[in-house]
Amino acid sequence: MTDILTNDKISLLRSLEKKSRTIIGNFTHKRYDRLETKGYIKRSSQSPSMQDILYEITDAGKAALRAAGGAAG
Repeated sequence: MTDILTNDKISLLRSLEKKSRTIIGNFTHKRYDRLETKGYIKRSSQSPSMQDILYEITDAGKAALRAAGGAAG
C-alpha cells in the first residue's frame, strides 16, 4: 500500500529538505510524529537537557517527497 502524503506533510518535508529545523521546548510535535514513524524524518537531541530537538529529513523522506511530486528544484 502506498502512503499518501497530504499537502501539509509535503510542505513540511520540503522545508526540512531545504534546512533542518530545531525546536526548543520539551513537548511533542504531533505533525512530525507520523513522518517520524514512517522513517521520513529523524529527531535528535541538541542539548543535555533534551529540550532542543533537531528534525532532519531522511533519504526515505526525500524519496517519498520525489514520489509525491513535491521535490524542490
